[in-house]
Amino acid sequence: MKDLDPRMTGSPPVAALGHEVLVEMVTLHARVLQRMPVVQLVLVGGLGIVFYEKAGSTTYLTWAVLAIGMECLRSVVATWVLRRLDSIDPHRVHRWFIGMAAAAGFVDSLMSVLFMPRVSLLDQAWLGVVVFAIPAAGVAVSMSSRYILSAFALAVIVPACLTWAVLHPEHREAVIGLGLLYCGLLILVAAESERLLTRAVTIRRERDRVVRDLERSNQEVRAAQRRAEDSAQARARVLAAASHDLRQPLHALSIYSAILAANPSPPTLREVGVNIDQIVRSLGDLLGGLLDLSRLSTGYFTPEQQDFQLDAVVAGICHEFDSVARSKGLTLSTELAAIQVRSDPMILGRITRNLIDNAIKYTDQGKVMVHLRRGPETIVLEVADTGKGIAAHEHQHVFEEFYQIDNPGRDRSKGVGLGLALVQRMSELIGARIELESAPGSGSTFRLSLPAATSMPAPEVADTIHSDIVDLAGARIYVIDDEQDILASMKTLLGLWGANAQTANGAAAAESLFTEHGPPQLLIADLRLGEAEHGTALSQRLRQRWGEFPVLITTGETSSEALREANEAGYPLLHKPIAAKRLREAIDAALIGQR
Repeated sequence: MKDLDPRMTGSPPVAALGHEVLVEMVTLHARVLQRMPVVQLVLVGGLGIVFYEKAGSTTYLTWAVLAIGMECLRSVVATWVLRRLDSIDPHRVHRWFIGMAAAAGFVDSLMSVLFMPRVSLLDQAWLGVVVFAIPAAGVAVSMSSRYILSAFALAVIVPACLTWAVLHPEHREAVIGLGLLYCGLLILVAAESERLLTRAVTIRRERDRVVRDLERSNQEVRAAQRRAEDSAQARARVLAAASHDLRQPLHALSIYSAILAANPSPPTLREVGVNIDQIVRSLGDLLGGLLDLSRLSTGYFTPEQQDFQLDAVVAGICHEFDSVARSKGLTLSTELAAIQVRSDPMILGRITRNLIDNAIKYTDQGKVMVHLRRGPETIVLEVADTGKGIAAHEHQHVFEEFYQIDNPGRDRSKGVGLGLALVQRMSELIGARIELESAPGSGSTFRLSLPAATSMPAPEVADTIHSDIVDLAGARIYVIDDEQDILASMKTLLGLWGANAQTANGAAAAESLFTEHGPPQLLIADLRLGEAEHGTALSQRLRQRWGEFPVLITTGETSSEALREANEAGYPLLHKPIAAKRLREAIDAALIGQR
């Protein structure tokens, strides 16, 4: 970081700015490296289709193991770095990443050295295209570091060019010259990206300074006081409304419990089971909505800025609801322009899902239409329906917690009344605006407006979504929780799925379990164990002693501090109550990641 631009007005000292830029660069690069094993696996699989037999199976498998192993090593180092960002030396880590980039590039280049002499001229040319494309992808992976990009690009291109020159001497000068020119152009692109990153960090520092100054002003203090009063009133309103929606299903559960205790007939037992499942799902939706409101109110729900295809996210959600709409006799139609945005894909997905779910619930006949388009200054997502419509004086109220127009009896099949409240809160969080256009008898249109970015990078290839269902037969899974009922139910459920489940009610019991049976294939630990040591700390200590194994953290906490502790540990976090489907998906994902 020697070429920082000192001419920017109001810029901090060059050394301090350079350090912050380097930390940002190292962080971004480490995050990308965590996903590289998957990318490398796709590359190796694609090349295997062509070269597995042509280059020789032993040769190809040897290279494949080296290539995937190198990316796994870089991913492990990146994860280690991200967990220690506050204590690491960014200059030293940057040098590590440069060295690993050179090693990874050399391993990738071995495909040309090993395969080209064994295949036809046409396959050589095809392989050359792949080899030259790899450093171009490295521009994004290097995250604005021209040194990382230089090490990687040269390590990939130079051996490939030399191999081609040996095989085809008549092209020697042209191939080597063009290869070096190509590397030079890529390095220039990376250098320009580095300058842009420096400007972005400088702007962010200036923005932070301005924000701090504003926070010290009396006007900001008064605004904060008003927000606190509004929040207190909202909490009181939410608790008052939630009291009814919690008491009713709990009362029904107590009745069903009495029925079960009376040894009912099999038909009655099946009916009670279905009803209990519906009640539990409703309670889960209610508590999940309350948890999201709590996270939004405490400021813990922090958006993560990413470049992604919004139309792909919306299309996937529409596909989820297609069968639900058909079951009501509705048509779900879409008109989605190809649009890339920089925002939080999870938040925009939640907003879209809530809007479509709300439209289907309150539309009895006709259709639900989802439109996505780009305007001059905004990106607009519209969800329109042919339902009953909403009177003008109700427009503001529909965004309040637990407010439902046509549900005075609080019918749980129509939802709990938190969806649109969450939509408004999350829209504000990402700087978007939600509007409602409706009138009785003419349906409703909810319109989400996002600021349009001035420029967008080229669309990236979406990550493949794995839908693998892991066979849990004999899988050794340990569950740690201080609630005996949870331990008993979890052991039963995991046993029904075929797993060899063992339970422990605290740290001492967990240590005995590990000593007797060894480490598990998966550990599911509660965050709060009623002891001095929390579930995350216990899991980390057990991993240090017994080796690496995947961990899932479960919690019923809603406070921002407790949730922050769990997230900082880097383990997947499941909020109670956990639906069986969500639990199974998390277990499958954890075990797939272990492979």
